[in-house]
Amino acid sequence: MITVKIQCACGQRYAFEVEAVGGRMPSAVACPVCGADGTAAANAAIAQSLAARPPVAARPVGILLSAPTPAPSAAPALSAPPPPTVAPAPTAAPRRPAPLPGQLDRTQAENEARAKISWGDAPEDVTRFLMMQGFGYEEAVVLVRAMVRERAATIRRNGIGKILIGCVLVPVPIIAFSFFVRAGFIPLTPFAVTLLVGVWGAWMLLKGALMLLAPKSEPGDIADQ
Repeated sequence: MITVKIQCACGQRYAFEVEAVGGRMPSAVACPVCGADGTAAANAAIAQSLAARPPVAARPVGILLSAPTPAPSAAPALSAPPPPTVAPAPTAAPRRPAPLPGQLDRTQAENEARAKISWGDAPEDVTRFLMMQGFGYEEAVVLVRAMVRERAATIRRNGIGKILIGCVLVPVPIIAFSFFVRAGFIPLTPFAVTLLVGVWGAWMLLKGALMLLAPKSEPGDIADQ
């Protein structure tokens, strides 16, 4: 593991340990305060740390056989056999670095970002939040776009529900007026109530149509719609 220390342009200092892959960061890293990308600075710190390490001398592998002491007028001593070939150990797959102090794990960060989108936060702010939790820029953008599509689908379903309610409420004053005319008497208070019901139904119908046709223009928490 290599200890990486970074000072961001905003003045924030942060450090973490990482297992370098090919002498570089295995994933992007961002400042926990301003969200600025610190991957290049981390790669430079890793390269400096690797260059400062002393080289390790390789140990000879094999069995050395000592030659017997030659006797007078004996045949030349036998040379030692070549060392056996040792197969290289398989390289282990790089592990995902642990979250930095103050960062959420991947699943919790995605759930938090999805909740922010459903509350009506701007996609740019949610993308910046994911980058601060260790996500790369492209990965964060793809996740936020998928969450925005989920929000739009939910708003459309809510809009269809409002349209159905509006279709039921709008005819109420018309039906009530027809009934009162046949009865030969129009009570003002009940008829006024039916008019309010019809106006409410017309508003629901209009609101549902806007949610169905333009879901991205609908602000606020989708749970309050």
